[in-house]
Amino acid sequence: MTSSTMGIAESMKKPVSASSKAGRLHYLDWLRVILLFGVFLYHVLKPFDPMIAWHINNAEKTDAVMAILMTINPWGIPLFYLVSGAGSWFALRRRSNRQYVTERVNRLLLPLIIGSILLSPFQRYLEALHQETFQGSFFSFIPEMISEYGSANWFTPAIFGRWGLHLWFLGFLFAFSLLALPIFNWLKRSVGASFTAWLGRLVEKRGAILLFILPLALIRALALLLAESEEHGWVDLIYFFFFFVMGYIIYSDDRFVNAVRRDRWLLFASGIVGLAAYFVLSVAFGEEAVLDWGMKFVFPGSFVGNLFFVAISWGWALLVLYVAMKYLNFSNRLLVYGNETIMPFYLLHQPVIIVVAYFVVQWDAGILVKLLAIGVGSLLILLGLIELLIRPFRPMRRLFGMRIRGQKAEETRTALA
Repeated sequence: MTSSTMGIAESMKKPVSASSKAGRLHYLDWLRVILLFGVFLYHVLKPFDPMIAWHINNAEKTDAVMAILMTINPWGIPLFYLVSGAGSWFALRRRSNRQYVTERVNRLLLPLIIGSILLSPFQRYLEALHQETFQGSFFSFIPEMISEYGSANWFTPAIFGRWGLHLWFLGFLFAFSLLALPIFNWLKRSVGASFTAWLGRLVEKRGAILLFILPLALIRALALLLAESEEHGWVDLIYFFFFFVMGYIIYSDDRFVNAVRRDRWLLFASGIVGLAAYFVLSVAFGEEAVLDWGMKFVFPGSFVGNLFFVAISWGWALLVLYVAMKYLNFSNRLLVYGNETIMPFYLLHQPVIIVVAYFVVQWDAGILVKLLAIGVGSLLILLGLIELLIRPFRPMRRLFGMRIRGQKAEETRTALA
């Protein structure tokens, strides 16, 4: 066997490990922090969304909010899961499978359970008071809530959102960590490594990184045959799982990262084409019909509609990843603080927004005044709770998933990774 043939064979067996010689990738930490703050802003805007009713809704709404949310929605959460999959790649470099699962139980499952018990009922109570579906005390509301949600279908991923509300993200992430572990183990073996290397050679061709749109769109469309789309249901579970696994694969071979850098303008164009196609289809077939293509299986509309939806998701998720690579690979005190407080911020942000919005939407004021009041007021209350009640106290830090002072940061990478 010639030396060149041996080199080719070797490249097929062993993917070139991303960051194998680099230190911590600070831009991934920045992405987690910025994306979480984006989730905060997303929920601040929700009371003013004319398209989908939220827990608390302002009487006056605006299409500008709807346009912002619809632009962010296709790629924001997928990118969060892609970054989380990348975090699993880094975690499994230094942990056994058992350590990895134990860490996920402690930092994902326990906050999900505790948050669902302590934070969700009061949010549901304020929602019921606001929507005038219940009158009475908080303690008289609890049995009715348990009866209503306990009698609903339990065999659905939507159960995470039903009981945990915004904490559905932790439920999905915990499920993904367990479901993907056999895949990650397979990718470490020779056959899996050869598969990753084959994908790596594929994306060395300009624009080939966009080919992943095709299987992902097909998967999303066919998932509608399993069940009609519902918020945080089966379609979302399958769709986001792909991004989680791809986050792991991207950081197992430098060629994916190089492709993201090289094809950044194609990724940008992918999102633009997807948005333009959505508006053209909405004009041609009606907005309601196009939305139905993503909610239930319609042939051939579901294949066409999901193709352009995924073009936005995949293209712009990777584009934002590129921007972070280029401009955010550094650390400072703000990033350190954000990494430290990311879990309590996530756990508390929606309950705080709901409490503030419950009162603010009753004001006789314009949308902008209410929006600023909800955003600024909620942020100040959140930071106050973290600084005064959680950060200084060891038991509270542990309860809210924060690193205990004295532990090495590398050993306790954020649970949202």
